[in-house]
Amino acid sequence: MFSVKSDKYRMLEIFARPVSKASRSLLTWKGNGKTDAEEREITSEYYEWVRIPLVQDEVYQLTADNLEISLAYLSGNDDVMSSGIGFLDLIEGKDAAVVDSTCMKAQYDTPYREQYHFQAFRNWINDPNGLCWFNGRYHMFYQHNPHSQEWNNMYWGHAVSLDLVHWVHLPFVLQPQKEILQDCSKKGGAFSGSALVEGDKVKFYLTRHIGPRIPGSEQYEYQTMMESSDMIHFTEEKTVIETPPSGVNPGDFRDPKVWKSEGYYYMVLASKIRDKAAILLYGSEDSYKWNYIGPLLEEETRGISTFECPDAFELDRKFVAMGAWMTHHDECGRYQMTRYYIGEFNGSDMEVECSEFLDFGSNYYAGQSFLHQGKRILIGWISDFYKEHVAADNGSYGSMAIPRILSVKNNKLYMEPVPDVYTLQDQCLLMEKGKSVKVSEIPGNSYLAKVSLKENSNTDFTMLIAKDHNKTLCLMRKNGKVEIVSKGTAVESIRFPAQVQDVHYIEIFMDRRVVEVYLNHGESVGTKLFYSDGTQGVFEADFVSPEEVEGLELYTMKSIW
Repeated sequence: MFSVKSDKYRMLEIFARPVSKASRSLLTWKGNGKTDAEEREITSEYYEWVRIPLVQDEVYQLTADNLEISLAYLSGNDDVMSSGIGFLDLIEGKDAAVVDSTCMKAQYDTPYREQYHFQAFRNWINDPNGLCWFNGRYHMFYQHNPHSQEWNNMYWGHAVSLDLVHWVHLPFVLQPQKEILQDCSKKGGAFSGSALVEGDKVKFYLTRHIGPRIPGSEQYEYQTMMESSDMIHFTEEKTVIETPPSGVNPGDFRDPKVWKSEGYYYMVLASKIRDKAAILLYGSEDSYKWNYIGPLLEEETRGISTFECPDAFELDRKFVAMGAWMTHHDECGRYQMTRYYIGEFNGSDMEVECSEFLDFGSNYYAGQSFLHQGKRILIGWISDFYKEHVAADNGSYGSMAIPRILSVKNNKLYMEPVPDVYTLQDQCLLMEKGKSVKVSEIPGNSYLAKVSLKENSNTDFTMLIAKDHNKTLCLMRKNGKVEIVSKGTAVESIRFPAQVQDVHYIEIFMDRRVVEVYLNHGESVGTKLFYSDGTQGVFEADFVSPEEVEGLELYTMKSIW
């Protein structure tokens, strides 16, 4: 039995599943002001999402018979957009405690959890979805498995921010389909999607996936939509595209991104057609009925099973498209990289003028952009396709990269961190010029290093970014080539070269298990995972020609939690 005090909240939300089929699985609750208890029988094989209405400032007794509860939180508070939901620690026989900011900070303060990158309260997180600015806040939805640190059936989590740096957790929005909840031999759920803000409401488009646990031809995907005027309550989902066009596998038909241009609506979807990875283009006059136009672009590179998570937008008088290359290995051994394309769009397809990989570190995936105040903002998932994850109690798998502001210069896509991330700069540990440096202890292992080199500098260098026993992570420039080098790890045999040679400015955002490297104010960006057992960081920079170093600064970074 648990005791839960409602305080300012009007709803208790619980995810629970039966422990065994030998007896009934009952969730029972009773407020102190009531004589009769209420109950809910849980019959699904997978976790059932139960919402229990509460009276404010009431104490409830909650009993879970033959049930496993993976997550519980309080919601329905008037100030939910600013204070968020109240996650609960449920310990049998004790009063349930709301996880306050102090407890959350302690939970996040481990070697395996970032301090200034967004991540779920706990467990698995992947693609960002439904990114937008609405009613004075940035909204981010994301694919989430709240039950474990492994991929499984997909839900949509939700968070808001005033500055794209500090985030507040909001109630869950979507769960897997009923067929999946009732039959554990099936998998799928709410896959990736996007948001379209129109006046006083937001339209959401997403993929629903369903298929057997063992992949096969039976799996299929279809596109749905829903709407909201307050970002807490949502209309019932409606299917808007049920089947793919001829020649497209129904199991690779996903991740709608929608935008409006000159009064007409466009949608891109990830797929494969004629044995080539393709981004498909749809059009609509009203945003509800969609017609297939044709492939926006087809990728000639072989070894790609399908595109994933496509995006398309106009930027600096150019048209930009991007998408992730699923199951592809490049010549360096990097896996499942995201590619961007720059060119011209004529309303039916794209003439590509140039193309490059989006992030040279290859731990960046499923990037999605949105427009606010004239700025194109991109958020991507920090993925782990090389299976480096270290599980820990109350841990998390995956996080979101620092949001990036995009621009097109000289037929390249530039990406710079959103300005507010620099407000997290804390203690200055170092400010030097014209010399190599060595800092053997950085408290917290969350830091920002800034390195300025003379224009047209050709000095080679080695920067030690992280170290753990015999493992190291370095940024190196040798013979004019810049790359991230990981030694003693699962990716030691893989190369991570940047797409630039002449480097004059470097920013390194180190955050426990994640590093993001920005070269030349975003001309090339690399994201890399590196797991350490401790929270003491290290930074060393050795230059062949130290006189070419115009400035080197090192700062600790504050936690957003």
